[in-house]
Amino acid sequence: MSSVSHTAIQEMALAVYSQCLQAPTGYLFSVQELQDMTPGRSNVEVTNRILNELLRSRQLAPLTQGGQPVFKALSKDILEKVKNMNPDEEMLYGYIQEAAREGIWSKTLKAKSNMHTTTMTKCLKTLEQKRYVKVIQSVKYPTRKIYMLYELTPSIEVSGGPWFTDSELDNEFINELLTAMTKFITSKSLPRNPVAGVLPFPPGYSGYPSLNQIYSWVKNSNLTEVDLAEADIKSLLDVLVYDGRVERVVGGTAYKAVGKLESVNGFTESPCGRCPVFNLCEEGGLVSASNCKYFEEWLNAGL
Repeated sequence: MSSVSHTAIQEMALAVYSQCLQAPTGYLFSVQELQDMTPGRSNVEVTNRILNELLRSRQLAPLTQGGQPVFKALSKDILEKVKNMNPDEEMLYGYIQEAAREGIWSKTLKAKSNMHTTTMTKCLKTLEQKRYVKVIQSVKYPTRKIYMLYELTPSIEVSGGPWFTDSELDNEFINELLTAMTKFITSKSLPRNPVAGVLPFPPGYSGYPSLNQIYSWVKNSNLTEVDLAEADIKSLLDVLVYDGRVERVVGGTAYKAVGKLESVNGFTESPCGRCPVFNLCEEGGLVSASNCKYFEEWLNAGL
């Protein structure tokens, strides 16, 4: 409608854009949804002018889903970046953004954009120089050139997680952590007595370190600057269990060191080795193995 000024159209477009930003990140709007949000939706001309203004200002990006046109609202941060991009750079940036933390192969990028190799190479170089995108290495496809938004962190499927350095398994790093964790669990598996040496905990003891406690210890011990998740520590504990260096206890919620431990033998593992009335114990006496409740608990515990 000619009576509606361009300034009024811009204001209405801004109102629609503000509504779009309230939707979940990555939400795709249909034409009908955008029309329902348009203040002048009863007037086709006004509605079209508002939608065209949103596209012109790049506040909405046109896409296709199931053969139907859909639109995605660009965040204000992205708008700040794309406003100085040329159309080719913006197109490539959009495809790289869609790939998220998986990244996109340069060959796939060329097929999607249908752009000449020289033009695409120049645009990608500009985006890299502005730190809008970056090239990453894939553990699964080490020879491929993968592009990703500069501020994103590659998924574990792409990077291999914290156990890979420059796309190669860091065995030294892994072994250092395994050794340190084994020592920590061992220190919590047996009480220390300066007189009697190393003595076992009583049956039913539930103070062995849990996954969360081991994770917290690793995080606070400055063993590494790598940002490890609890799931990463769990995978290392699984290795220690498989290797027979620790075992799951307390219903599988905690971990205890196993194997040969200094000053520990079958005798000290039993209640007899730390019994305060051991010298009075004899068969038929007031204290004996047949009526010892601690010995019975120890046998029932399967130690």
